Amino acid sequence: MGRLRYGMLVSLDGYARDASGSFDWAMPSDELHGYVNDRERDVGCFVYGRGLWEVMRWWQDSPADDEPDAAPEHHEFAALWRRADKVVVSSTLEAPTEPRTELWPTLDLDRLAALVRDSPTDVSIGGPTLAGHALRAGLVDEVAAYVVPHVAGGGLRWLPDAWTSRLDLREQRAFDGGAVALVYDVPRD
Repeated sequence: MGRLRYGMLVSLDGYARDASGSFDWAMPSDELHGYVNDRERDVGCFVYGRGLWEVMRWWQDSPADDEPDAAPEHHEFAALWRRADKVVVSSTLEAPTEPRTELWPTLDLDRLAALVRDSPTDVSIGGPTLAGHALRAGLVDEVAAYVVPHVAGGGLRWLPDAWTSRLDLREQRAFDGGAVALVYDVPRD
């Protein structure tokens, strides 16, 4: 049985995107990227909403493959991402052509729970809107904030409004450039 994990690069004030929709400020250092790679090794399936899918699908044919000067962490993440299954939740996208990728027209929380329960590995859910539904439904086992030294001042929050939960800190780590990883278990009371 897998666990459902939600992690995002976020600003210090809790945003995944700023008011203009940008997240250019959220690019991780190579050190933080390596840490995320280590955590993603246990993920066998990524579940994305449309917006995050359009960002992450870059890794399918990443230019880093052809760039000898690209950081090893980029090559490693591309390989991790390609060998995992992907589920894209969208009512507006055509079926993705990327390998190991399935389209769900809507987020069916029972189907998501079954996917996690039946998975031999962890499942990662990405994107604040999609993850918000899973958080409110009590399906998420872990949240991880990769806090970058930036104040967005508004935009798309990484956690849903009015969601409350006790969290148990499992891990914290500081990185070059001032980023901090905070990993919490979400207890099932």
